[in-house]
Amino acid sequence: MNTDTHTIVSRHTTSEGVVVWSRCACGRLQMALIPYGTGGKGLTAGGHGLQCPRCGR
Repeated sequence: MNTDTHTIVSRHTTSEGVVVWSRCACGRLQMALIPYGTGGKGLTAGGHGLQCPRCGR
């Protein structure tokens, strides 16, 4: 699956929610925790700190 400039590498269910690993067009990995329900807080790690010249993020 491709979402704009990111391709989903893997998706895993956990007791807290769904963990999604995706790769940017420039090669960087990003992890996102999408919690179950509406009361939880999402979490992301990795990705870009500065704007990427290749993908514009």
